[in-house]
Amino acid sequence: MHVFMHCEGCARKVKRSLKGFAGNECWVEDVKTDSRMHKVVVKGKKAVEDPMKVVERVQKKTRRKVELLTPLPPMKPEKKEEEKKEDEKPKVEEKKEEASHLLL
Repeated sequence: MHVFMHCEGCARKVKRSLKGFAGNECWVEDVKTDSRMHKVVVKGKKAVEDPMKVVERVQKKTRRKVELLTPLPPMKPEKKEEEKKEDEKPKVEEKKEEASHLLL
């Protein structure tokens, strides 16, 4: 992440904002700050899965502008919704075929 930090106090504030994030779920394992380069490196399994929650947390707690440097991970498509949509489409087509047989 890119966070404006002009001193070590700012860096400490950013670290502290992520220290107890999400309680026992272990969102953040380690935080490294570099106030000269204005960078924050966050390590954690769930932090990688949903980095926008981490960004929102830092913005809310520190009231600083935060930019995500790494690209967002691709979203996993939900298979259940896709299967439902595929099942619904053939039913509609079958009804149309039945209706065409009745018209003859």
